Amino acid sequence: MGTVAQQKVKKEVKKVDRLGRAVVSFIFSFIGLAFFAIFIKVMDANSSNYESSALTRITVALILALVINAISFFLGISARRSTTGRGLAIAAITISAIPLTILVVLLLGTIIFTLSAFF
Repeated sequence: MGTVAQQKVKKEVKKVDRLGRAVVSFIFSFIGLAFFAIFIKVMDANSSNYESSALTRITVALILALVINAISFFLGISARRSTTGRGLAIAAITISAIPLTILVVLLLGTIIFTLSAFF
């Protein structure tokens, strides 16, 4: 069975230093915020015409903003339980969660609106 000290050593969770993930997540959160601003600018510039090239620009901006914010969010989640960089990870989660939520709601609303036209 072992002594009490040996059992405590087994139960201790080994914390991993994920400072690199926290820093990358923090940097990506600002890049994602910039791409979200670019997406808003592209939507505003192409709101009057919905030609094929305008829709392509809107779609590319949406996908880039969504992917970068999602990467930042999930890297922040994984780095949150780190020994160092916890504050950076929480800041990155907060910064990237706002545009990510707006983009997902916008994307789901567009899909639902498009599908409702068929029924």
